[in-house]
Formats: sequence, C-alpha cells, structure tokens
Amino acid sequence: MYSIKQVSERLDIPAVTIRAWENRYNVVTPKRTEGGHRLYSEKDVETLKWIKKQVHEKDMKISDAVRLLQDSAQEPVTPPSENDKFSELKDQLYTALINLDSQKANQLADLAFSLYDYEEVFHHIMVKVLYKVGDEWETGAISVAQEHFSSQFIINRCSQFLRVLPVNPLHPKILAFCPEGEHHQIGLMIFSLFLKKKGHDVIYLGPNTPLEGLADLIKMKDISVVAISLTNPDPVGKVEDWIRTTLKMDPSLKFIVGGSCIKDCPKIESKSVTYSLGSDWDEWYEAFMR
Repeated sequence: MYSIKQVSERLDIPAVTIRAWENRYNVVTPKRTEGGHRLYSEKDVETLKWIKKQVHEKDMKISDAVRLLQDSAQEPVTPPSENDKFSELKDQLYTALINLDSQKANQLADLAFSLYDYEEVFHHIMVKVLYKVGDEWETGAISVAQEHFSSQFIINRCSQFLRVLPVNPLHPKILAFCPEGEHHQIGLMIFSLFLKKKGHDVIYLGPNTPLEGLADLIKMKDISVVAISLTNPDPVGKVEDWIRTTLKMDPSLKFIVGGSCIKDCPKIESKSVTYSLGSDWDEWYEAFMR
C-alpha cells in the first residue's frame, strides 16, 4: 500500500490532482488508516497511471478518460497490471467475443488501443485471441458462429487502421494479397499495417485473390513491392510461376512472401524475392526498402 505522497512522487501527479480525481470522478477509492490517511493499492496506482496517460499524452478530457475506463454494460473494465500486461485484456476480449458481445468487445479493444501502441495490440492481443478462437473451433469447444463473429471483429479492427493511417506519396506503393485458395488474411493485414505505419500506400486486396489481371494492376498503379501471404501450400506452385512471369515483365519489382507454409516450401532464388516468417520485418525493411 502507498501513501498519497508516494503515489504523487511515483507518478509525478500533484497530490491535489489525485484528490480531485477521487472526489469529482471516483477514479479510485483508497483505503484509510485509523488516522484517516489515504492508502493506495497497486491497482489504484495503475489506474491513476492510465488516467494520466490519457490526459497528458493523448490530450483526452478527464471525463472522457474516466468514461472510457468505467462505462461498460455490466462491469467496469480496469487496466491490467504491468505483471499481466496483455494477458488480462486478451482473456477478457476472448470471453466477450465467444459470448457474441460486440459492445463489450469494442470497449475492451478501445481500452487496449488507449493503453498500448496499435501494433502491440494486434500482435499480442488480437492475433493471440484469433489463434485461440481457431484452436477452440477445431476442437469443437466453440461453434462456427462464434468463430466467424470473432474473426470478423478482429478483421474489421485491422481494416479501420488500414484506412486511416497517413501515406507518404514519395514512398513506393505496395500491393498486398492472399492468392486464390488462401483465406487466412490476418497475417497479411498485420504486415500491411506495419507498412502503412512506415508511410507506404498499400493496396490491400485481401484473401482468395485471382492472379489473373494483377500484372495490369501493378503497371496501372505503379506498384514497386508485392506482398503475398500463404498458409495453404496448394497455391504455392502457381504463385511462384506467376512471380517468375511478372519479374520477366518488370525486373524492378520486389516480392515478399510470408505465411506459415513458407518454411517448408521451395523458394525462388532471386534477389527480388524475399521470404519471411514474420519475425524479421524490420530487418527486411531496412535491407530492401531503404
């Protein structure tokens, strides 16, 4: 337990501000000693830390920050402790999704994005929840409807960021797609967000994209880089033939091919083609996009 002086010094928040947040907004309710002095728990400290971040770093009104923290359908959502970091939000989001509770799921997602960088949220919360949903569906623990609802929720959240991130028109344009027969797009969406954060204009075509006509699109939109995601090995041969043909038409193109099946698939020996398992994006970017 911490005194108000200790909390003030630890968080660099004036004691008068802490008391005002308590009295006016009921942000925290500290315990009292027999002499009436406030005692704050670790949870109280984390809550005050979160509120401060919203007000001082994100320019949010204190009332809006409190509403975001506490306004839920049934129960308040509190920020996770540093020890838990992502796990608490991840578990809460999973529960909301399999309960088909869109209001709760959106509230938890909003809280996650307010606490962490969006790439952290997608990598450590959204994707992990999606994997868990997929595993639970395969074992029959959840229904097809629950799996579809959860997947669509996460895909929609990714799409929102793809639309709003700014673009630097001087950066190379990128085409991103999953080929025909490939329906798992979340990895490609996360990679596209990585590229959008760098300022690239990413033309995102999504899953099950036919290869026919893409060469014309590449020429028309002045594409410099093509990103392809594969978890299903069936289209690999056709994709590699298409890459070879497309490179003959435009040798300046660069390709990055990723996905879970890439490790065991044959690879094109070309300086224009890179293969990634998802852990080396920054290294690839520094080597091929600079």
